[in-house]
Amino acid sequence: MAVSQGMDHSAVQTISAQLAADQQTVMDLMQRAQSAVNTLGQNWFGNDSSQFASDWAARSTQLMGAADVIGVMSRQARAQASDQQATSTS
Repeated sequence: MAVSQGMDHSAVQTISAQLAADQQTVMDLMQRAQSAVNTLGQNWFGNDSSQFASDWAARSTQLMGAADVIGVMSRQARAQASDQQATSTS
C-alpha cells in the first residue's frame, strides 16, 4: 500500500531554516531601502522627493507584511516537523 501522508521531518526543518533566513533577507532589504530613501531625502528636495518618500512609506508595509508571512510559514513548518519527529519516535 502506498503512503499518502507523512513527512521527511529533516527536510522540513531545513526548509524552515531557509524560510527564516529568507525572512531576515527581506528585513535586511527593507532596512537598506529605508536607508537609501533617507539619503535621498537629504539630497533631493521638493514635491517629487516628498512624494517618493511617501510612496516608499506606503509600500514598505507590504515588504514588512511579506517578511511576517515568511516568518509565520517558517515557524509553522518547524512546529509541524517537530511534532512529526516526536510522533515518529514515540
